[in-house]
Amino acid sequence: MDKAVYGLIGVVLGVFLTIVKEWWFQSRKNKKEAEFLAIQIACMLDRFVAGCVAVAGDDGLCHGQPDENGYSSIQVDTPKFEPDIAKVEWKSLPASLMHKALSFPNKIEVANNRISAAFEYAATPPDYAEGFEERQLRYAELGIEASGIAKSLRSHIGLPTNAEEEWDPLHHLTKMKAYLLELQAAREAEHSAMVANLVASKTA
Repeated sequence: MDKAVYGLIGVVLGVFLTIVKEWWFQSRKNKKEAEFLAIQIACMLDRFVAGCVAVAGDDGLCHGQPDENGYSSIQVDTPKFEPDIAKVEWKSLPASLMHKALSFPNKIEVANNRISAAFEYAATPPDYAEGFEERQLRYAELGIEASGIAKSLRSHIGLPTNAEEEWDPLHHLTKMKAYLLELQAAREAEHSAMVANLVASKTA
């Protein structure tokens, strides 16, 4: 009887140790996959943020001057963020963080649609000011959000924030966003005043 009990205990202990061993190896694998994913995607986001800084500063002028025909034109290509091409294990991330990263391209698409609409329906030549302001503002906002996602990814795996001491893109984008919002507000106020004056002159 005692031998049977000891034998059973040995079997149970063996199964338990096997489960613990497998769990330990899987845990280490998941940790490494999460680290690889976070570093790779955060670096992709860093490049996107740098591109956003460039777009946020693009007012359509080259060294402060329009083109040879007097028109403003896009000087900086829009950056791309394509996380789906990364060969990583997305399931190694918490659901909320995975959703932030994978849904971000949809926000880029929405922003691009708004920019296209501004150029097509609101902006007028030769400076296309409304279009460029919309493009600058939307990419300032996208850059701020992308920076936040990269920070969350690094925090998840215990890495410090990737910020250079001499230049902080997030600070630059935040200032640019505030400036552009003020510019748009002033433009809208000017337009409202113009419409009010026009209505007043017709009713006088």
